[in-house]
Amino acid sequence: MSKFNTDSLKSIKLKDKSKLFKNDSNEFLRNRKLVTEALSMAIFDGDKEAFHDIISGYLNVINKEELSRRSKVPIATIRRMASGSNFNVDNMLKVTATISKELAA
Repeated sequence: MSKFNTDSLKSIKLKDKSKLFKNDSNEFLRNRKLVTEALSMAIFDGDKEAFHDIISGYLNVINKEELSRRSKVPIATIRRMASGSNFNVDNMLKVTATISKELAA
């Protein structure tokens, strides 16, 4: 799977000849390697909003209970992170470290 770019979007024709673009973000968010790269880029760019969006999206497509067990972050905290709420650095590091370990396995 290649990196996401706007050129990869395919338009959808509507009855009134308008166009929408179909974006399957779930496919991107299920790819841990791409998510890890995107999170790293957001950190290095200092883009807090992008980081929150990526983490929130990722947490919405994975098994939160399993992530909670592996990361030792309470499930309630992971659900808040998935909803886009602010989270502390400790929990963010536990979650991202768990995501990275899964990549290595």
